[in-house]
Amino acid sequence: MGFSKLLEAMRRLSIDVNDREICKKLETLMLTSKDDLNISIIKVLLQTPMDFDPRDVPDPYTQYVKHFIYMVKRNEKAGNQLHVYEDEDAISKKNKK
Repeated sequence: MGFSKLLEAMRRLSIDVNDREICKKLETLMLTSKDDLNISIIKVLLQTPMDFDPRDVPDPYTQYVKHFIYMVKRNEKAGNQLHVYEDEDAISKKNKK
């Protein structure tokens, strides 16, 4: 679940070949790994990427978290807020109103 959340967020922010290659590598890692990323840590990353410390995620995933934070910063400089995250609970509450 944690892998898929991070991968989904990274794909939304992808704008070049390098981004897509990194997403492919993360997907490969996701498919071959026995462990998943902690979903609560990933939610914190997605909600507050600028305040997140990549060292909170174990290796070899740190490099992907760092790239995600780079993508967020790059998009913010361009005036985009594509990284804004809402979890399923918040979305379902909005849809019920």
